[in-house]
Amino acid sequence: MATDEDFAALADRLTDSSTPMPKMSEVSTGAAAAEHGRELMLREYGNEEALDAVLRRAGRRRLGEQPKGASPTVRGRLPEADFAAFKRLEERTGKKQSELVREAVQLLLAEHRIGA
Repeated sequence: MATDEDFAALADRLTDSSTPMPKMSEVSTGAAAAEHGRELMLREYGNEEALDAVLRRAGRRRLGEQPKGASPTVRGRLPEADFAAFKRLEERTGKKQSELVREAVQLLLAEHRIGA
């Protein structure tokens, strides 16, 4: 475990003007940065299929029956008081808004006995 002395030594090295700094390099932004990132990931994972598998695994599980494509989306408006309460629920549960909405829809469908 690092000690205060270790951190002090690191701070000394990082603030020492004689410490060599890495050479500045070209910075990519936008589409060029995205392309560079994809190339890096392809080198890491070897091919498109392996990369796609990793990217799919990283997200939430697929909601529909189709293997790809956007899930159906529902939008709605709430009174400010309800939205404030919804935000508090989001903070309290640690769940994302989309998770809470899916859970609420499931509860409503169960209450009306309209199962999926």
